[in-house]
Amino acid sequence: MKVSVLMAAYNSNVELLRQSVMSVINQTFTDFEFIIVDDGSKNPIESTVRSISNDERIVVYRKENSGLGSSLTYGINKAKGEYIARIDDDDLMAHDRLEKQVAYLDTHSEISCVGAHINFYYNNRYIHYHKFPLEHDEIVKSMIARKWAMAHTALMYRKDCVVKAGCYRLEGTGEDLDLILQLSLVGKLANIDEYLLYYHMSVGSLSSTNSQLPGHAFALREYKKSKEYEKYASVLDRSLVSVEAQINGVKKKRIPWRRKILIRYIRWFGKRIPKTL
Repeated sequence: MKVSVLMAAYNSNVELLRQSVMSVINQTFTDFEFIIVDDGSKNPIESTVRSISNDERIVVYRKENSGLGSSLTYGINKAKGEYIARIDDDDLMAHDRLEKQVAYLDTHSEISCVGAHINFYYNNRYIHYHKFPLEHDEIVKSMIARKWAMAHTALMYRKDCVVKAGCYRLEGTGEDLDLILQLSLVGKLANIDEYLLYYHMSVGSLSSTNSQLPGHAFALREYKKSKEYEKYASVLDRSLVSVEAQINGVKKKRIPWRRKILIRYIRWFGKRIPKTL
């Protein structure tokens, strides 16, 4: 099997889950399994998933609640695919996302993980997010500076590389920074210069990045131990000082009002999502 699509779900919004599942099922690339890990939802989601689609490629696992990182590692251990494609339970894949990312990894053996540009969407309207850097060095430098240079939900990585990187070493939030930086140590990172995912801007999940700060500090300290540290030392040291200052309450923490403004902008000026993604 070529690809394992990996989703973790917890108390999912049924309509958003339906749209997300169908965006996977309707991919132009078809050689995949679709692993959905129910992270101890109050109401088990398998019956909901089966009511959405009886596609035989869907496999649902249920486990006790332990956090996103833990659930994704569980899914990786179950995965049979050579490549693993991430998606969150409220996001949408462009119809040819898998096809294009598989083709990229097939022709770039040095790449451990590939992403793509993303759209922000809300209530079936979307806008383009700014373009991510495409090359390894710029991606790593931006991630170390905690600038969004890869979207976790749009990643496709090689299974052998993610296992070598230690999978998701953090059970809770901030797990994506550590994963991406560790993947950069076992291969190269890249983004495809196309918009291949619709990222849901949720009002219900409006929160600051405060809860991610300990995970970010862990990721930066771990990367500092690597041989690549010297290449990005000045950026990393500044970033780590900033994170630690925020954790200790010295520096003002980020607040969610930017997301509220962005949602309002999408509602007013966003384009309608095409029926055929």
